[in-house]
Amino acid sequence: MSPYKVEFTISDVADLLGIERLSEGNAFGVVCPFCGDRRGKMNFRIFKGGEPANTYHCFKCGASGNMLTLYADVRGLYGADRYRQAYREIKEALLGGTYAVTQKTQQEAVSCVEARPAEPQKLDQVYRRLQELLPLSGFHRQKLLERGLTEKRISDYGFCSTPVSGTEGLARRLMREGYSLKGIPGFFLNGRGNWDAAFFRKNRGFLCPVYGLDQNLSGFQIRLDEPYNGRKYLWFSSNNRNQGTSSKSPVTFLGDPNSKIVCVTEGILKATIAHAMSGYSFLGTPGVSQYKEMERTLKTLKENGLEEVWEYFDMDKLMDVSCRSDYKEPVCHTCPQNVQSLLEICEKKAQKRAQIQEGCRHLYEICGRLNLRCVRKIWDFDENHIWRGGLKGIDDYWLYCQRKRKEERENEFFRAAAAGSSIPPCT
Repeated sequence: MSPYKVEFTISDVADLLGIERLSEGNAFGVVCPFCGDRRGKMNFRIFKGGEPANTYHCFKCGASGNMLTLYADVRGLYGADRYRQAYREIKEALLGGTYAVTQKTQQEAVSCVEARPAEPQKLDQVYRRLQELLPLSGFHRQKLLERGLTEKRISDYGFCSTPVSGTEGLARRLMREGYSLKGIPGFFLNGRGNWDAAFFRKNRGFLCPVYGLDQNLSGFQIRLDEPYNGRKYLWFSSNNRNQGTSSKSPVTFLGDPNSKIVCVTEGILKATIAHAMSGYSFLGTPGVSQYKEMERTLKTLKENGLEEVWEYFDMDKLMDVSCRSDYKEPVCHTCPQNVQSLLEICEKKAQKRAQIQEGCRHLYEICGRLNLRCVRKIWDFDENHIWRGGLKGIDDYWLYCQRKRKEERENEFFRAAAAGSSIPPCT
């Protein structure tokens, strides 16, 4: 072990924050404070190669960083000096330093007790009222229109924007109207002992509703205005907060629960848009690696008469993994290969493709166990069945087709008008 002396480690910070451990040792698994995973996908490491590491990484939601980012994110610290503030608060709580952090902060973190999830009907009631109280901003409305949704669809699905302030007042109003917030993911008791809503700077964006087979609202995924640690989406969840509750990453279903054919894709918003564009029944998973809830839902649909599943996972599943220095700018700039050769394999692309293919494999296996026919759907590919690299999601592809058909109809209209012919009817 390195002679380097550390004042505290990520193990100490985990205990300070009340994070539940699943194992012990230099590298140990915990219940993820960001997505709530309890299978050990979140790993903390104290030392690596004999040197202090104090890092974490969740292989489910992608959260990663060091012990200061962990503390700052869990405690909701913001601003340019948030890591300095995190260090001072940790030092005070663990070592009794001079910075004025109160014992109350430490006690709150350690004694954090989560609440049991409320009944589905109760979730639906609270969330539908929340939709009514939170308007959709013009900025977010335009984003949804650009994705191919109509004004009516946006209204029907119940999209709304996260509030920039007044979260405690929002919770207070819900309670005043008779709603209990205990067991509702996204609500918790704050440091003042008051019920609050888990809307912060880091999760500003718009709420994407998640619907169950019974069309009850079971949660919200937030499409972030600015990516957070590389993630575009976060759950409206309050796990690891006093009397908070994890969202448990539910799947969404839109369409006919008695349909003989159901489409499956990755993403809550993507499934919503794809259903709106096609009219097909869609099951949207939060991620390709989250398949347990998907299997339970498909089993219920099978009991309802489901016979066939259409797999619409993103075309990353057929990605060309040649290194072209075009994956992601920060990744490519720090890549040790630093080459542009079709003979070289981009490790990041290969990992991404393998991840999507693994998700596809799980879906095929589930369909096999349930005796359901599974059909792979692909688009925007070349003669070798390799993705061309443009239209990744099925929503992207259908939006492209929709716009192309509109353009062709307009061209036909103008050609007929110029020639003095009968103008084709608008469709």
